[in-house]
Amino acid sequence: MDGKIMLESKARVAVAPDGNGGLYAAIRSPLSSSDKSHTVLSDLSARGVLYVHAYCVDNCLVKVADPVFLGYCISKQADCAAKVVPKSSPSESVGVVARRGDKFSVVEYSEITSEQAERRNPKTGELMFNAANIANHFYTTAFLRSIESFEGELAFHIARKKIPTVDLQTGETIKPSKPNGMKLEMFVFDVFPYTKRFAVLEVARNEEFSPLKNAPGTGSDDPDTSRGDLLAQHRRFLENAGAFVRDGAEIELSPLVTYAGEGLESVKGKTFTKSGHVENVEELDALL
Repeated sequence: MDGKIMLESKARVAVAPDGNGGLYAAIRSPLSSSDKSHTVLSDLSARGVLYVHAYCVDNCLVKVADPVFLGYCISKQADCAAKVVPKSSPSESVGVVARRGDKFSVVEYSEITSEQAERRNPKTGELMFNAANIANHFYTTAFLRSIESFEGELAFHIARKKIPTVDLQTGETIKPSKPNGMKLEMFVFDVFPYTKRFAVLEVARNEEFSPLKNAPGTGSDDPDTSRGDLLAQHRRFLENAGAFVRDGAEIELSPLVTYAGEGLESVKGKTFTKSGHVENVEELDALL
């Protein structure tokens, strides 16, 4: 990492995506070469869309266009907002939503000392830095349009990565075993300090956040934990509606059946003994 520009081949500079913060420029980019005025932003305006819900973490429990979140943000007249969950532990490697002076931002876990991470509210016993950011956001389209005016002020974040490069002598590709270069990235939450009215909504982790980050068999944030969290939620939906689900029975409910546990009145008093995936409420009777 000596400041040199890396090459992908003898004739091509190595490039990389600019991070999830690149979405703001992307929604202003033309959707086709034949009509440069047609962008995602212009399409939202043409459709009369006033509010946007976005998330950028693989998360099987995300509530797309959550009416509670949208309604909360609209009632607060927020131009941008974030959902958060309580940290699982002081040492959890996750950024937290916090204030820097009078501005909201996401403070990365690497920016917080161990002493700060362990600090607790003496009245509640909760962590002082407890609002884990889960990359689940609300925007007004007006705020999305305004980002271009300050986007040049957003700082790049340095990410040290293993970047394939070329041996200039042989022309062969070198695949490094450890980080050998730096990428410059922007993060989606970098716009938070520029909001005029920011809102935060804390939600239950077991109901809304099960990230998929790791390979199968890792035991944490992997396909197995995501599957388990989704099935556990759907079991709760059925049991909260008055049903009984036998141990070992795994039932997955399509979003066409229920969004957040509503519409399951017909299962009250029923006992489910079989596993299965159902696309409508009537199919649940096959799992009795």
